[in-house]
Amino acid sequence: MPGASSPLVSVVLPTYNRPSRLPAAIQSVLSQSYASLELLIVDDASESPVDEVVERTARGDRRVRLIRLDRNVGAAGARNAALGQVRGELVAFVDDDDRWEPHKLARQVDYMEEHPRTGLVSCDHFIERDRSKRPPVRFRGPRSFSAEQMIWVNFPGSFSQVLVRPGLLGSEFRIDESFECAEDWDLWLRCARLAGAGTIPEPLVHYVSHSDPRLTHPTVKRGGLERFDRKHSSDMSPACRAFHLAHQRMEEGEGWEKRMHVLRALATASPSVLGLLAVEQAGRQMGRAVGDPGLAYRLLARAIPTT
Repeated sequence: MPGASSPLVSVVLPTYNRPSRLPAAIQSVLSQSYASLELLIVDDASESPVDEVVERTARGDRRVRLIRLDRNVGAAGARNAALGQVRGELVAFVDDDDRWEPHKLARQVDYMEEHPRTGLVSCDHFIERDRSKRPPVRFRGPRSFSAEQMIWVNFPGSFSQVLVRPGLLGSEFRIDESFECAEDWDLWLRCARLAGAGTIPEPLVHYVSHSDPRLTHPTVKRGGLERFDRKHSSDMSPACRAFHLAHQRMEEGEGWEKRMHVLRALATASPSVLGLLAVEQAGRQMGRAVGDPGLAYRLLARAIPTT
């Protein structure tokens, strides 16, 4: 349990037009075993303001602050609005449709105290389908990864999984709002280059797969990958750049059309990249078969070259 000297953790929770999902996210933060926190909820100009939902769920908890935006700026802009007001030594994020395990912050704060020169720490997570009776599936990522490897793959994962130490990151700790998606990957890479990254091999977050809007349309996802490529291509090796271009092609279409683009990307890849793409695709297929969605990421972490 945290004591009087426990660092304050600022938790940033953006929300937009999902009032039915917001209470679970709020409750998962306020019920943390680590109590030294503040929760900044950013209402990104929802059509129906979330004041009542927040008041009913928080029940007067003074650790909660609600920030209302006059116009919709998107998730990245909403998070940045909160980052301008955080008071904590550490910062965590949670999406309004995700939930935390009760000891999520405690585990990650302990990790940060044991690794005082680390800039961010991630964790494993559960994937669960909304309204499904099937048990959640654990996503087990690689146990370690370097900033050099992170330019290939977003190993830390989504915003909900990561705790950050802003004091080591300076001006880099701001989200690039020019991204359609993959802004989390861009942020983690920039942070890890300054202060390194770690991970906790324990599932501490619940990612809920549902039919509500998400930024998962192929066009949007490909746009995020292209923006990441443009921003970081000067730091990529030729093989890394080819790996990214193959992934951009793989994001075209859906269903069988998408599968055909995957096959074309594999067929046209350079010899130096074909092996990595083959490892990734085999890991995805095997992972689906055995209920291990993180298998491809663990295999890639072993296979990606480092200097």
